[in-house]
Amino acid sequence: MSPDAATAVARRDWRTPLIWLGLALLYGLSWQFLLAISHVLWFLPAGLRLGALWLTPTRRWGWIALGEWSGLALVTLMRGDAVLDPVFIALNIFPFLIYAALVMMVRGSPDETRIDDPTRMLLLVGTGLGCAALVSPLLSHYLPGGMGLARGSLAGTFAFLYGDFTGQLVLTPTLILALRPALRPPMGRALWRDIVLQCLFSLSVFAILQQRSDLAPYLLMLGFAPIFFVAFRQGWAGAAIAVTLTGLGIEALARLSALPVDMTALQLAIAVVGTGGLVLGAASSELRRSHEHLARRHRELGQANQDLGRIANELRNVSQRLVRLEEQGQRELAGELDYELGQAIHALGTRISLAFRDVRDEQTLRLLESVREQVREMQDSLRRVLRQLRPQALDTHGLREAIGAGPLREMLEDAGIDFESAFYGRLEALNDDAQTAVYRICQAAVSEATRMESVHRVFIKLDVMPGQIHRLQVEVLIEIESSPFVEFPIEANPLPAISDRVLAQRGSYVVEALSPGVRHLVRFEEEPVGTA
Repeated sequence: MSPDAATAVARRDWRTPLIWLGLALLYGLSWQFLLAISHVLWFLPAGLRLGALWLTPTRRWGWIALGEWSGLALVTLMRGDAVLDPVFIALNIFPFLIYAALVMMVRGSPDETRIDDPTRMLLLVGTGLGCAALVSPLLSHYLPGGMGLARGSLAGTFAFLYGDFTGQLVLTPTLILALRPALRPPMGRALWRDIVLQCLFSLSVFAILQQRSDLAPYLLMLGFAPIFFVAFRQGWAGAAIAVTLTGLGIEALARLSALPVDMTALQLAIAVVGTGGLVLGAASSELRRSHEHLARRHRELGQANQDLGRIANELRNVSQRLVRLEEQGQRELAGELDYELGQAIHALGTRISLAFRDVRDEQTLRLLESVREQVREMQDSLRRVLRQLRPQALDTHGLREAIGAGPLREMLEDAGIDFESAFYGRLEALNDDAQTAVYRICQAAVSEATRMESVHRVFIKLDVMPGQIHRLQVEVLIEIESSPFVEFPIEANPLPAISDRVLAQRGSYVVEALSPGVRHLVRFEEEPVGTA
């Protein structure tokens, strides 16, 4: 480690305790300030304690304890009371330990301080309620719960419970909102407008109650109802602010004796409505966040679909070019074979025929006849190969004759298979690429049929219909019927040769099972000849 780096680490190690000492001092002063203003509705230091423990890493809780206990000890000494007696320990030491134990068990990882989803908000509220429920009997044992309540009474216990829990609801979520900017949603005009409307509505209800106390059973909960409105519209941040401002308003009115409602009823109302509002706000925030996530995923998927569509178009263009190159190569190969091999075989046959005139030996004649027969077979094989590479009928007579009365019919008749064809529409309007694609699709199906012994009939229907603007809709239906008595029927599987052609034409290809047999249905659109 370099000297500069070592110095920086030492300086950072030296500053960290001072920073936490300053935060502990600030926490202690805040505790005393909140204690001074907690008399009527709530016990705000409970909310400060819960929020500080919830936000601070566990290893730093000692600083919180130092700030709280030192402040309480100093105040106790200033009053002239003993610090280490059982009363001080029960009232000031044990509550912090109970809060710390529950928060440690419930909160989980120190990084899990977020409360912007219903589960985490319920954990925070439940932890606060559990802490208040465990601490309140201890406080009630040493302190009276209010006017006319004896120590250790059940009513005093509930009074401390409601006071602590109300202080937690009013302060803790707002404290987390203020100290965790990462959890804070955008706080725009809409939020503050809703908060102002909520405050005006609540104050109007409380003003009515001041004049007509007999309406309290009917209007009290209505004064807290706008908390749900703000929570639904603005999420957990709006709910936290609404609960805090409502509590402040009730505290101010109670101090002015302007709210003729029992304080326990007010505490219970703000506890119930505040809890519901905070959970509703967290659920609204979670729903809004899920909606944003879905919208983002939708945009990403849309972009991915566009990329896939662009790639698919590129693949189709490449496939079209490859098909054209294949056709061109087959045409050139057919021409070369016909020119080179065909002429050679024809010359060989001519020479053998001439040799017949000069030979008189019977054995030599039989040999020449055998060779001439082999030459004829070679010519037939070459003719079939040339038809497969590029049928002349497609160039000379067109698609209708090439399919209905050309090499495909000859192939099926040679295999003993019945053949039927039907043609509809403007076949002559198809351009050269489309005609070649249709012929190759039919050729692939016919070649597959001739390799199956159970096939007894092939039907091809070609329909060329008007499609979209300046385009033609081409439909090719090929039915291959087999014998119903075969042990293994024909499986309805797509043929790779047809799939490649359909991909190049940007069409659709469906294979269906017949009883028995298989049906190939191809559809694609193509520009008419002379339109490209």
